[in-house]
Amino acid sequence: MKKKFLKLVFGTIVISLVIILLNINVTTRQGVNFKVHTIKLPLYLKVLDFFARHYNYNILVAEIIGKAKTGEERALRIFLWTHQHIKPQPEELPVIDDHVWNIIIRGYGIDDQSADVFATLCNYAGLDAFFSQISSQDKEEAIVVSFVKIMGKWYVFDPGKGVYFVDAIGRMMDLEGMRAKNTWLVKNVGIDNNLAYARFFENLPLLKDVDLRRSNIQSPFRRLAFEVKKRFGLSQN
Repeated sequence: MKKKFLKLVFGTIVISLVIILLNINVTTRQGVNFKVHTIKLPLYLKVLDFFARHYNYNILVAEIIGKAKTGEERALRIFLWTHQHIKPQPEELPVIDDHVWNIIIRGYGIDDQSADVFATLCNYAGLDAFFSQISSQDKEEAIVVSFVKIMGKWYVFDPGKGVYFVDAIGRMMDLEGMRAKNTWLVKNVGIDNNLAYARFFENLPLLKDVDLRRSNIQSPFRRLAFEVKKRFGLSQN
């Protein structure tokens, strides 16, 4: 009887501590027209929201890629979906920057948000991906593009403008090929634009592996790894 009582007391204490912990106020951030605001919310709500987004990403990606077998097929299906579903930022609406899933729900965003959506969904499809800003040679302009690793090679996409890059016979051209040959063709699935990519692609980065970034830390294990590295100041290669 005494052991049962002690177990009951111990269990009650543990449950009480968990409830207290889950109700601790934590913060999240939201940008509105490039001004960042801090929002307070209980820990349990932040955890629930995180896992809800995680499972929604999995469901959405499964619908997008369908029975696509190769990495190239998966990347192109996600690229087309992103370009079709994330519309350009309407001038009359505020620019809101919070979670990638919220960009998908809103259905619009600026170039880096479109690139973020594309890279995030590629990660959920098993393809390493991230987005980055690339400056022109004179440093006066910049564009945002996504990089996706397919069969050990990196490829460049501009999902906001509906552009990726191919060789003379229409095959997707990888980053090293673009840099070595210093030539490529623009494959445009969107509205024709006059962006001269050449003046930006002189600064294409050398890529091997990608570190933990927003686009690939939406899953629980990668998010945990990111938080541990951040907490203990570990380098990310």
